Amino acid sequence: MKRIRIGIIGAGPMAIFLLKHLIGHKAPLRITVFEQQALAGPGMPYRQDISPDYMLANIFSREIPLIHTPLADWLRAQPGGFLDRWGVSADAISDRAFYPRTLIGAYLAEQLHALVTAGTAAGHTVVVRTQHDVVDIKPMAKTIEIVAKTANRSKTTAFDTVVLATGHTWDVAPMEGTATLVSPWPARNIAALPAAAIGILGSSLSAVDVAVALAHDHGTFTQTGTGMKWTAQPGHDALAITMVSKTGILPEADFFYPYPYTPLFHLTEPAVENLVADGKGQVLLRTFTLLIAELQRCDPGYLTELAMTPPTIEAFGAAYFARRQRLGAFRALQANLVESRATIAREETIEWRYALLRGHEVFETALPHMTQDEWETFRKHLLPVFADCYAAVPHLSLYRLAALRAAGVLDIVAVGDDAVFAQSPDGGVTVRTDDACLDFAAMVDARGQTGALPSDLPFSTLVGALQNPADPLQSPFRLAVQSGLHNGLSCLSMPQVLVRYPFSQGLPNCAALAAIVAADILQPKV
Repeated sequence: MKRIRIGIIGAGPMAIFLLKHLIGHKAPLRITVFEQQALAGPGMPYRQDISPDYMLANIFSREIPLIHTPLADWLRAQPGGFLDRWGVSADAISDRAFYPRTLIGAYLAEQLHALVTAGTAAGHTVVVRTQHDVVDIKPMAKTIEIVAKTANRSKTTAFDTVVLATGHTWDVAPMEGTATLVSPWPARNIAALPAAAIGILGSSLSAVDVAVALAHDHGTFTQTGTGMKWTAQPGHDALAITMVSKTGILPEADFFYPYPYTPLFHLTEPAVENLVADGKGQVLLRTFTLLIAELQRCDPGYLTELAMTPPTIEAFGAAYFARRQRLGAFRALQANLVESRATIAREETIEWRYALLRGHEVFETALPHMTQDEWETFRKHLLPVFADCYAAVPHLSLYRLAALRAAGVLDIVAVGDDAVFAQSPDGGVTVRTDDACLDFAAMVDARGQTGALPSDLPFSTLVGALQNPADPLQSPFRLAVQSGLHNGLSCLSMPQVLVRYPFSQGLPNCAALAAIVAADILQPKV
């Protein structure tokens, strides 16, 4: 029996979870993984040349879906001294701990190696080609060709199925208005910035990472009881960091909640399936009604605090952020740290936050069934709420922000939707609002990964062969090619997935998406 030849472009988390599902197939497969970097496995967020060792991932150990060995077990099995580089004590390893991104990258690299070994033992042929830069993908009549370059040559290989798992992509020189901003990745971009007035565009998780990186490059954090202190290096006292965002608020701290998730009562996937199936439309409004019923059941006091009469989609988003806006970013930060730290100590759940955390996954099942107008309403009013809730930040990162604020080097400014960004004559960036004019020596773009269409994929022959390159991806994430060409393409590239699946960046989401594509690839063909 001829083995199906599967080519996977990229060797980060998405590819790892895909490989895990593929090697469980009974019939032997021939799988080739192409990776541009010298080390396969970490993917962009967890690579050593991208993230410094002190930068924490915002996912605790137990939330990482099983690949081959659970993270905590892998950490405990490491030889003496291995964890010292990251300041991780063997005695402190736990399923609920947060770990540095590069440490998780080392874990992912070893997990990929373990999958290759397991796949080979199961009768598959699994090859990982590092330092292979895929420069084009060519759908042919009966196969799909991958063109990859190495340092010495270019080679074309034919496959029956090809999956794009190319992960995150970042503009080298992002723009806002007429201003050229600094890309936050790799971290050496931040290290090159002077101790001066530095702007950060955004105030969510990526912005927290940038602020912490700047602080590490120009000073030192020290522990002070339950808090932290930041001290500038000699000659670096001129550092002044300003986060510039529409809302002027900071994300909230991680809190205690049961995991795996306990089921919701009203806002459930079967309930969404039923309202989609009945054909009455208004999918967004009716799913939102389920959310309100869920919050009323688990934490009616929270709905009372939001003071919505009546509760509407438009009002909910504004009410959700209103408390932090009233308190101000840093007072809200301190209050939230106290509350979240207490819930963890008592192992007590903040019920409304837990409902929203679980609820975003249910809303994601409803998104494909919404009209374009509903999607735009969701994107504007509810997506920011769910994104804020599931992107909670490790406490250590927020204590570092509090230390920077106490040192007088961190501020945050809300600029709304009408701010004008321009390049200043000296090469810096000027931000003008109705109330102020802010001048920076440089500004870092910390708005996170943006979505993109299949037409934006960096493979010219492939894009030219697509039937509808301007259409967003839909599950099961196939790329349909023109008549006469071989249909065997799937796309799990993060920018393309995010357009219609906005909650796809975490490791659990990667595992779920990879399972969908693997099942689609391996289903019997009629």
